[in-house]
Amino acid sequence: MSLSRRNWLKASSLFTATLGLGRWNASQAAPGAALPAMPAEAFTKEHLVLPPSAPKLRARLLANENPLGIAPSAKKAIIDSASSGNRYAWSEFGPMKKLIADNEGIKPEHIMMSPGSSDMLLAAAEHFAKGGGTILTCRPTYEDLLKKSTLFGATVKALPLTKEFRFDLPAIQAALTPDVKLVYIVNPNNPTGTILPPAELEAFCRAVAPKAPVFIDEAYIDFLSPTDRPMLGKLVAEGLNVILARTFSKIHGFAGLRLGYAIAQPAMLEAMHQYIGAEHDVSVTTLMAGIASYQDIAWQNHCRTENAKARDFTVKALTEMGYEIIPSYANFMLFPIRMKGKAFSEQMMAQGIGIQTRDIDGQPFCRVSIGTMEEMGMFVDSFKKVVG
Repeated sequence: MSLSRRNWLKASSLFTATLGLGRWNASQAAPGAALPAMPAEAFTKEHLVLPPSAPKLRARLLANENPLGIAPSAKKAIIDSASSGNRYAWSEFGPMKKLIADNEGIKPEHIMMSPGSSDMLLAAAEHFAKGGGTILTCRPTYEDLLKKSTLFGATVKALPLTKEFRFDLPAIQAALTPDVKLVYIVNPNNPTGTILPPAELEAFCRAVAPKAPVFIDEAYIDFLSPTDRPMLGKLVAEGLNVILARTFSKIHGFAGLRLGYAIAQPAMLEAMHQYIGAEHDVSVTTLMAGIASYQDIAWQNHCRTENAKARDFTVKALTEMGYEIIPSYANFMLFPIRMKGKAFSEQMMAQGIGIQTRDIDGQPFCRVSIGTMEEMGMFVDSFKKVVG
């Protein structure tokens, strides 16, 4: 499928004009110009707290959670370790780090565990924003680190994505200046679900990391088959200033259990650690579940396969209705809709379907998480009712 933002926006121009929405044209911007600021109504985690009057959700497709839950082996590990819940996790970090280190081709001292990857984003934001400077990235992308960086005094310079909705690595490299404190990349990207070719990303890191640290948020990397994943741990092993952030919240289903980690140079991990509790905040039960889940390749393959089936089903249904979907490699998808985002999300919520919306260049988009086949059937049925 040949996809481009320009074609979508051209096709939606009449609709956009009818709504009276302004449209920022990336092709008219000066080279290296930043995108407009994200709208104030951009999604945050606080949106997950629904008011008492909200309809009961039949399909919770707004938070990129794993609808299949945690692995049976992880459940057993939680039960078996429950009696140790009165203790802090301590010696258990060793086996967890060894598993990761052996898989990534790094040393255990290159790893810092945390309750999810959000702590790592916070630590990086505070560390690199200290004293001002610029965080260089592309938008739209995951905003957590960027928003926090501005709160701590940094300036965010965000370039447009490519026409394929990927991070524009050549443009980022060309925009490097001495005041850039950190380059931030999300791969697969959120909310687009797009990925960067592994060889291109590796070459980019080798060229840029000696000039500015490269932080790569890989929250959704496990939805790629192991053979398709960029293995960037080797860059850390070689001494490059690359930081990788991972989470168990997605394919492992630990969104409520909270477990994640960063891979970086030991000195960088120590610098980031001063801003967060990190390993001190991980419960022993969660850690033992993580050790079990990390080794449960069969469950990961099952979740990856079921996610792809439900995603393909939804793409086919929407395509048959005349919608173009950005090819996604994660557990969500993004596509343009033909009504205002707020009205669309409210009407979907009234049907008991929770989704997210975005405005990109004045065009409303829907971002829907991939649920079970049953949930995606509900989404498609409700979508048809809402859009007529």
